Amino acid sequence: MPTPLRMDYTFVAGAGRSSFLRGLAHRRLLARACPSCRRVYLPAPEFCARCLVELGATTELDGRGTVSTFCVVSFPFPGQQIEPPYVVAHIRPHGADTRLMHLIREIEIADVRIGMEVEPVWAGGEPAASWTSIRHYRPVPQRVSPDSGGDRAGDGDA
Repeated sequence: MPTPLRMDYTFVAGAGRSSFLRGLAHRRLLARACPSCRRVYLPAPEFCARCLVELGATTELDGRGTVSTFCVVSFPFPGQQIEPPYVVAHIRPHGADTRLMHLIREIEIADVRIGMEVEPVWAGGEPAASWTSIRHYRPVPQRVSPDSGGDRAGDGDA
């Protein structure tokens, strides 16, 4: 049954998330901590979800994080802008207690792992106050320790 109903929405980021978005425009990831429970939010709301206390001042994080879970998108769907297959992951930034959801690129899909350390790849050109300022995340290159006999740092026998 056709209907003439139409609903237009306007999203307002609020004071907390607006500072996060302004940080993205300068290629900075700005988090905020709760002064009561010390939970660190990225992106940050205005108030702590646990304590309902106004969050403190912003703190810059380096953007690196750990993949906590991921999904391989294999099938196309209406409105999709990326050709499948691709990986979308929940990433827990180092220093934060929350997770971000973003693309994982620059790695074979079969090699993506939970626990893998990743870093943001910033979009070229003039950054915007938008998630599009981060093009995607990629694996952090593994260091090779000179005394490890070629093992990745931290992977040798203890």
